[in-house]
Amino acid sequence: MKGFSDRERERIEEGLVRAGKEQFSTFGHDRTRIKDLTEEVGIAASTFYQFFDSKEALYLEILGRERERVAEEVEAVLNAAPDLESEIRAGLQFFFEELESNRLYYRLVVENDIESIHRNVPDDSLEAFYREQSTVYEPYARRWTTEESFRIDEPTVLIGLLRLLSFTIAAKDRFGDIEDSELDGAQEALLETLVDGLLIE
Repeated sequence: MKGFSDRERERIEEGLVRAGKEQFSTFGHDRTRIKDLTEEVGIAASTFYQFFDSKEALYLEILGRERERVAEEVEAVLNAAPDLESEIRAGLQFFFEELESNRLYYRLVVENDIESIHRNVPDDSLEAFYREQSTVYEPYARRWTTEESFRIDEPTVLIGLLRLLSFTIAAKDRFGDIEDSELDGAQEALLETLVDGLLIE
C-alpha cells in the first residue's frame, strides 16, 4: 500500500475498526459516514478504500472480531457448567445477555442494520459471514446434539434456532406499553422453557 509504512497501516486499520465499532454502535450503519470514520484516524475519506472495500466490509470485519471475543467468553462460561442442563442454560443466558448488552449486535438485530448489510454486501460474502458467525456455538451444537438426552439431533437446526431466538430481543423493544420487569420475567420463562424443551427426561 503506497505511502504508508507497515506500522502506519496497522495504526490506521485499527483506528478505523475502533471508530467503526463506536459509530456503528452509536449511530447505526446508515448514519455512520466514511468521512466521520476517516476524520477519527486523520486520513482523507478516499484513503478509506485502501483499507476496506466498503463501509459494509468494515462492519463485517468488526463483527468478525466480536465473534472471536464472544467465542472465548462463551467457552469460559460453558466450561464452568457442571452438567449438560447447566451448560445449556448458561449458554442461552449468555446468548440473550450478549444480544441485549452489546450495542453493535443490538443495532444489527433490533434497529435492523442487518437489512442494510444484506442490501449492500454480495451474497457470497454474506454466506461466508454467516458461516463464520455460526462457529461460535457450532462446537457445542455438535456436542449437545450427540447427547441422548438432547431433543435436537442436527447441529444446523440448533444453530438456526439460535438465529431465530436473536429476534426475540427485537420483539422486546416493540412492546413499549409493557414494563421491563414483565418482559424480563417473560424472557426468563422463555429461557427455562427452552432448557426444558431441549432435554428429554
